[in-house]
Amino acid sequence: MRTWLLGIVLTSLAGGLARQLAPQGKEQAMVRLVSGLLLALAILRPLAGQRWEDWELLPEMPDFQAGEQAAAYRKNQQEALSAIIAEKTQAYIWDKANRLGLACRAEVTVEAGDGGIPLPSGAVLYGPYSQELARYIEEEVGIPAEKLIWLEDEKWQERKESES
Repeated sequence: MRTWLLGIVLTSLAGGLARQLAPQGKEQAMVRLVSGLLLALAILRPLAGQRWEDWELLPEMPDFQAGEQAAAYRKNQQEALSAIIAEKTQAYIWDKANRLGLACRAEVTVEAGDGGIPLPSGAVLYGPYSQELARYIEEEVGIPAEKLIWLEDEKWQERKESES
């Protein structure tokens, strides 16, 4: 380190002396250019002894596979899409029930369909049974009647809520 700094200082002094001794004009500009280049080489001299393999240009990264990251991203995206589809389907069923004059709510389950696209696969309906609503859900939403669970016993719901 000491010899490196000494080399920089001596190169600077030699460059300054050469500029003072050079005549005005193009010669002095050329001496300034050459002395600047020599000073840059003196500063960069320690790098000349290094091998590229020894350099750590990037900090150490943990072992991370691009495939694992992509799989995690796809899983998160699939879960978010499933939640949105379930929420929208529940609102759709509630709206139809409301139009039929029924007081009920739905909890929709979603499963991956063809091509991995999440589709409504079943529902639990809290409220009175309605054949018209069941037919509507089967035809419009695509959930078969055997995948619909109706919980219509008000007393059971009241007991369950009061126990909580």
